Amino acid sequence: MRQAISIMVLVAAWFTALAFSSENKCSASAEAIPLCDVLSAASKYDGKVITVRGIYYRVIHGSILTASACEKTKVNMRSASDWKADKHALSLLNSRAQKSQATEVVLRGTFRVARDGCLGQTCSLYEIEDHELLCAEAPKPEAGTTGEP
Repeated sequence: MRQAISIMVLVAAWFTALAFSSENKCSASAEAIPLCDVLSAASKYDGKVITVRGIYYRVIHGSILTASACEKTKVNMRSASDWKADKHALSLLNSRAQKSQATEVVLRGTFRVARDGCLGQTCSLYEIEDHELLCAEAPKPEAGTTGEP
């Protein structure tokens, strides 16, 4: 009898862990376009609402998006008037940003190319007006990256 109860407890714990881990997976990640792909075809995406994946950093007066494969290019971030966020993603993003840590994000926003001059405090050639933060997680370590914006 004890063995049966122990097995049932273990199975219940396994299903709970499985449900929790799948709940934290980002379903939007599969449809997200890597930021470097967007930048390599910037005119194609200019003015369009896209779902994009990149590395988010808070800077002194705002935030930027970059990616390890094209880390030299910084995209200015600006919140849209209709901005909203997944609660779990926002909590993680805020927690990591307070410690000046990079965060891998998937977001939906309007991509823009600077027409005259540059955009934002980093004088970027690109900007994303962020409509929705869909997911956030600690970035996976990659060889050859500095981890700095």
